[in-house]
Amino acid sequence: MYCCIVYSRMETNEPIKTIITVEQYTFIIIETPSIYEGRILSRNFKIGGDKDDCVSVSIVYDKNQPIFAKIPYVTHDPECSFDVPLDRGGSVIMIKTLLNHIHTRIPTLIEIEFDDTSKIEGATKNEINMKGSRTPAKGTPVTPISLFFFSIAFNGQTWYEKHFHAKLKDANKYKAYREQVHQLLYSQELKTDVPFGMFKKILDKSLSSEIAHKLEKYYNNTESFGMFFQSIPFSERINLVRDWIETFMVYFLKNTFSNFDWIIHIPLPNGNSNESVKLEKKGGKKRKTRKYYCPKGRILHFTHKPGHDVGVDVNDPEFYK
Repeated sequence: MYCCIVYSRMETNEPIKTIITVEQYTFIIIETPSIYEGRILSRNFKIGGDKDDCVSVSIVYDKNQPIFAKIPYVTHDPECSFDVPLDRGGSVIMIKTLLNHIHTRIPTLIEIEFDDTSKIEGATKNEINMKGSRTPAKGTPVTPISLFFFSIAFNGQTWYEKHFHAKLKDANKYKAYREQVHQLLYSQELKTDVPFGMFKKILDKSLSSEIAHKLEKYYNNTESFGMFFQSIPFSERINLVRDWIETFMVYFLKNTFSNFDWIIHIPLPNGNSNESVKLEKKGGKKRKTRKYYCPKGRILHFTHKPGHDVGVDVNDPEFYK
């Protein structure tokens, strides 16, 4: 349930402000049109709270019709909502609120493009407690890791696929990617063809001898890569997987995955793309389900440095200067 207050109508280039309350959060949405001689050139939507620019959608027009829409950036900050600080799960609510609002304002717009640059900050307790640890962003004192690869490994889908039914814009590429993910996680033959020695060789320098020693028992006692990932205890997943997951995914997805050129269709359907995730039981004959897993840590998407109009990757060292 939500309610909204619209402060003005789109007649000029003046911003249109709307306040929307969804569950415990209250957001302000600011719509800024660009109109010239009666023609709509573009419309920009942004949502936030005390911090009023947390998610943005830019829409380009031709002959007063929307022809292209893209999410330039997504940020998460407790101040993205009024009164109640936005928690990690609130990011999904905030993005959905903005997309649903855009659909009510522009019913003819059916898809929005974006690049998936989602990352997760993850650190072990020892790293968090290390004296002198550098903290490049709010949260844990380590460089963020690719959330899309981590999520594929443990859930079989990305964060955006789970929450927003996102797909690669190229339908054929998306089909190939989904088929490859299924093969990677559920094929017993594939894992049998990759003994632990070969696994270490594939990962090369990204897998330390200490981590390899801890992983070996999980690896040798499981029949598929999906079962291997699920066998790693929750408390150990960041520590044992984060350093090599990108190397692993790039190798085994065989160029079928790209984190660029994704789309979200609007209006969003009710519910999630999968309320639970299929997991393989030992023996491979039956599958059980469990809820979507996401490691603890601050989720980062695409952000921009204060005072700059263009987005930058949070892994870019220049961001912290």
